Amino acid sequence: MSRLTRLTVVAGVLATATTSALAQLERYDRPYERQPYDRPADRSYERPPEGTYQGMRTSPAERRQGNATFITGGVTRDEAEAFRAAMPRYALSLEFARANAPRGDFLANVDVSVTDARGQPALQTVADGPFLLANLPAGQYTVRAASEGRVKTQTVSVAPGQNRHLTFTW
Repeated sequence: MSRLTRLTVVAGVLATATTSALAQLERYDRPYERQPYDRPADRSYERPPEGTYQGMRTSPAERRQGNATFITGGVTRDEAEAFRAAMPRYALSLEFARANAPRGDFLANVDVSVTDARGQPALQTVADGPFLLANLPAGQYTVRAASEGRVKTQTVSVAPGQNRHLTFTW
């Protein structure tokens, strides 16, 4: 097979691959055509108050553990802003960050345990993001947060109608 024949074969193969790739690009390069969705009238749903979690794709699920209700998250900038806006509605807000790091260097997967003044567990969970917002009964609590093999402890008094904010940095 001559050199010219080999080059012609290679050029043909490359042209065929390029042509099919361009056809696929054209097929997927069209703007997304959204079909209207008609929600059946018999299927109602509740929405959180307007602006509660603005910027989040989905609202974080509020969880319950004993007498405590809580949410965790806030990984993206929009979610962090939504969690900051929601803080006044919770008795206790916890924030987890890395010390001596650029602003916005958050920590997730922080082990959190909250015990009351008698040493009884009030909340025990792993934070999904840099924020944990919790509603607890009024009282004195010890908050223990563990990350990267190190433990930090702080005490806090929770009172009705007030928000207490604690920051843990490692």
